[in-house]
Amino acid sequence: MVVESRGAWSEAFQQRYGEGYFRGEGSGFAAEGYQNQHASWLEWMDFVRQEVGAAARWLDLGCAYGFLVAEARRAGFQALGIDASRFALEQIGSFAPDARGRVARAFAERLPFRDRSFAVVSAFDILEHLPEPGRALDEIARLLCPGGLLLAATPDPLHFDRHEPTHLAEAPPAVWVRRLEERGFVTAHRFRQALFNLEIVARRGGSRPLLAWDALGQSDRILESGGDPALRATLRQGFETPAAADGSRLLGDGAGIHLLNAGEGPLEIRVEIDADTPDKIELDLAGYKIGRANVECLTILLPSGGHDLRFRTGGAWPRVERIRLNARRVPTAKLCQALPFDLYERYSLLAGLVKSLAPDARTLLDVGGAMAADAGHLGWVGDFLPGLDARSVDTRWLDLPRHGRLLPGASLPFEDRAIDVVCSLDVLEHVEPTQRKFWLEELWRVTRGLLVVAAPFDTEGVTAADAWLYQHIKDRYGYEAPFLREHIGLGLPGLEVTLAMLRRAGAEPAVLSSGPLPLWRLGHELSAALCHPVRDARWAAAMQEFNGGLGFAPALEPAYRHVLVADRRQPAAPSRWVAAQPPAEACDLASAQALVARYLRQEPDALPAAKVGDAS
Repeated sequence: MVVESRGAWSEAFQQRYGEGYFRGEGSGFAAEGYQNQHASWLEWMDFVRQEVGAAARWLDLGCAYGFLVAEARRAGFQALGIDASRFALEQIGSFAPDARGRVARAFAERLPFRDRSFAVVSAFDILEHLPEPGRALDEIARLLCPGGLLLAATPDPLHFDRHEPTHLAEAPPAVWVRRLEERGFVTAHRFRQALFNLEIVARRGGSRPLLAWDALGQSDRILESGGDPALRATLRQGFETPAAADGSRLLGDGAGIHLLNAGEGPLEIRVEIDADTPDKIELDLAGYKIGRANVECLTILLPSGGHDLRFRTGGAWPRVERIRLNARRVPTAKLCQALPFDLYERYSLLAGLVKSLAPDARTLLDVGGAMAADAGHLGWVGDFLPGLDARSVDTRWLDLPRHGRLLPGASLPFEDRAIDVVCSLDVLEHVEPTQRKFWLEELWRVTRGLLVVAAPFDTEGVTAADAWLYQHIKDRYGYEAPFLREHIGLGLPGLEVTLAMLRRAGAEPAVLSSGPLPLWRLGHELSAALCHPVRDARWAAAMQEFNGGLGFAPALEPAYRHVLVADRRQPAAPSRWVAAQPPAEACDLASAQALVARYLRQEPDALPAAKVGDAS
């Protein structure tokens, strides 16, 4: 059985997946050949038999030399395989004779089988190779019987440190879980044998499959999750295997649990740990210190997506008997106000602009919006605008369900005028100067309505403010802030030059000030001081108070950033809206100074008096 389609079997494709590929050329296979060092799937056989019964029909996608098909047939399953590589299928007779006659040449995006004809579909190390993995998932959903299983493995790009040119669709766990659950699957996932090796078992309806870190058909006995079902927790690394007879495990320094919030809004998670030496265990989440395990009540604010909860033990090996996680849904405002003050300010301003100028918007794209990026910034644009179909792209991966990676200098992967609102906040200054015109044109190209671009431009006092903060952090805390080093190295964009670029592209931008410089400076003094030696609850409390109690006085100059707003549908609307805003009130610098002094345990007059216009 061979499926042909015009252009589908090009020689270029066959060379890409020819003999060289199976000998390690552009792949992770051993140079001595795939046949001499390949995986075995015998551990899956009893699990699959228990889940769907003996002699079930099983389809293996990307079967290569047919080893899984042969193992499954020997275990009593009615196994078939498909692969698109002519070379791979030619090897089956030599290396997996039990699979001979049970394979087809086809692509996973178009499978030559009837609906609901399989109880199991496996896709081990295949999804990342597909140019359109969504189409393959649609096909898998079509082929599986109710209650049938998808077994898949794919590398998590946040931890996969190898570039393979045939990997066209790598994605982190939250993306795969969202894609599958949107298609009616219930999912469970784990990380097996390598930190990056994500394994997913997805059922076509019914109960959630059970997976332990080192066992199939079981749950991890030390993990107890309760409350909101959006929380999925799985051991990721650093735990003893196998577990002791009572289910406890030794905990290594740097051990981690993957926490996935599969819902749209934030969760508050209460953490309790039973261990023999809880005072030796310190927890952090994406660079944010949660506390020690001997504290009676530890809580985590967890935004949508996946995040690694890490355990620091200082070299000790505590024995953990139970980790209890109880999740409840909380308002997004609680999460947003605990973000860094300048990040909160610009995204809050964006939310206000969208609600005022584009109240009917349904879709939003945040370009360059990698808020989290393992820096304790646990939030994303969707938290500020719940209800919108929001997504983000960035040159960095995030474990967010609606985030994609964009290669530097690449065009945005969207059709012209495809998105209601497009924003890019504090990103332009990180773009190479020669690429800024192209970047702005791309942003304008994909919006069909509102465009919001914010950046620190080379306006009064801003370059000096960046230089001051860069030196302040370097002198006081001993490191160079990479975002400031990039500002200084690339040079801040010119405001008038940027406006001219947008006008040539057809936009009519209005300009709004954002973040008075003296307030910006005080906020960074406070944040930098409380981030050292660690970012913890005291820092979050300070940001909450700074964000919740102090106005940012839009339109007050000199400002750290300026916001350019254009509307394709109503070109004059942004300018009218800006003109209609009431006059900016003066910054309440005295209150800001008092807040900073209180957190730093200083008297108010111990800090330099900051005045509007003083950024040095």
